[in-house]
Amino acid sequence: MAKPKRLIELLMTVNAKRRFTVQELADEFHVSKRTILRDLQELSELGVPLYSEVGAGGGYRVLREKMLPPICFSEEEATAMFFAYQSLEQYSALPFEESSVSALKKFYHYLPAEAKERIQALQNRFMFKVPKHKLGAKYLKPCLEAALRGQVLFIEYDSENGVSKRDIQPIGVYAMNGLWYCPAYCFKSEEMRMFRVDRIVSAEVKNDQSVRREDVRKKTLVDWFSFENQTHEVELEVELTPRGVKKCQSDIWLSSDLHVRSDGTGVIRTTIDRPFIPWAIDFFMGYGTEAVLTKPDFAVEMIKNRLDELRKLYQ
Repeated sequence: MAKPKRLIELLMTVNAKRRFTVQELADEFHVSKRTILRDLQELSELGVPLYSEVGAGGGYRVLREKMLPPICFSEEEATAMFFAYQSLEQYSALPFEESSVSALKKFYHYLPAEAKERIQALQNRFMFKVPKHKLGAKYLKPCLEAALRGQVLFIEYDSENGVSKRDIQPIGVYAMNGLWYCPAYCFKSEEMRMFRVDRIVSAEVKNDQSVRREDVRKKTLVDWFSFENQTHEVELEVELTPRGVKKCQSDIWLSSDLHVRSDGTGVIRTTIDRPFIPWAIDFFMGYGTEAVLTKPDFAVEMIKNRLDELRKLYQ
């Protein structure tokens, strides 16, 4: 076997084994122990974190994370990989930010000159624009780790009603409009809730994990978004002017429930849970005269009361 091919297969082998002896590798690759030792030295110089173990068993083990074998990319694939990372660069926080930056630097460094020139040209012509919030997400990675391990977190959460303390069991994290969100089971309210990660003031893994729920541990973000698309307890109906329709068409969360009439006006008919009614009121009041909420009746009364409060404020 040619040496370059042997080194690649050796890299894949030590990653899979994690612990091994020189004799094991020599037998597997049908070469001498001296040859394997030279190959391991070369892998070490290339950055594979090998550690020599002493004792009766002896041998080696791979430290830290596994190293991936060399992968060949076409110029188009390399460009796609570079811009895939660039699409996340404008988020103020990422779960694996340091690793992402390190990977991008390595990836770009070893690209041929022609590929680098193509990427530099594209950077001036092509980009992903994400709203960049100054709000950080300090506890983004702990939320993700808790979701992966099925752990319960003790958090302090700064909502519109003030700071509260609670235990939550996250099922994942996702980004939308430049912000990070964490759906989780809230033990205080005894139901699934949505938490904005930037509003988490503190978070630590709860010492007593006996409270965690196995049914929640099995949930995923796919389950969460499936739940979001289910029918909820309150029917919501909003009449829209032609200008209101155009505004709604640019919002992915509203467009699926929007029905446009031949005259350009439209109506949104959907369902919503009662706790989200105040949010819906604030949202559609921002449309001014371009949107009129007609259902449910109690929400209409809430809008009238809100308008009375605003009128008094500006008198």
